[in-house]
Amino acid sequence: MNAKLLAATALLSLTAAGAAHAVDTVFYGPTPYLSQADAPFHPADFTNFYLEDVEDNAINTLGLHVSGPSLCIAGFDCFVGSGLTDSVGNGGNGQLGRSIWTNGSTTITFDQNELGTFPTYAGLVWTDGVDPINFEAFDQNGVSLGGIFDQHHADGSFAGTLEDDRFYGLTHLGGISKLVITDNPGQEIDHIQYGFSVIPTEHGVPEPAAWALMLTGFAGLGAVLRRRRAAQTLQGV
Repeated sequence: MNAKLLAATALLSLTAAGAAHAVDTVFYGPTPYLSQADAPFHPADFTNFYLEDVEDNAINTLGLHVSGPSLCIAGFDCFVGSGLTDSVGNGGNGQLGRSIWTNGSTTITFDQNELGTFPTYAGLVWTDGVDPINFEAFDQNGVSLGGIFDQHHADGSFAGTLEDDRFYGLTHLGGISKLVITDNPGQEIDHIQYGFSVIPTEHGVPEPAAWALMLTGFAGLGAVLRRRRAAQTLQGV
């Protein structure tokens, strides 16, 4: 392989790497959510998929730790019988279902040792509180990946309404170590979900700019190959 062909091959590798980097981190939300089917990804897209809905009155899904001021499970050890529990799919009946309540900020961490690796996809459902709502994610090294900030979709009701329930999440190919969602003075969340992506989805398609880079690489490689064939023909090869 001559030097020009090697250069073109290197260019193609770089453009492909650039395209992968372009979709390395993608945020989703806030989007309406009534059931897990409303999430942007589904269990079949993962080698391992986990969903914590606290319906067994505990936070006990593998590799998941949740913390926050005054954390409790609404409907089990706080707001029992109050009609204020806002769980996914409770049909507006605050006496049904369970959710996680904290006094303003909820931190979700993923245990790499328990899981074997950090998830590449993670999300949660905000079910109740007041505006504004801020969601932030952190990479495998604890460095912020950015987030979705200053969101306003609370409906002003604390009686278990479902119309303002919203999904927040992201994919990050390098691994996600932590999520933080903040809503003062208090909030409820539900349906924490995470997994390890193995099947490409529509959300994993490179952006137009990335495609342009890749096409440039292919075009460059094609031109080099054509010139090489022409030269070989002239030389009688």
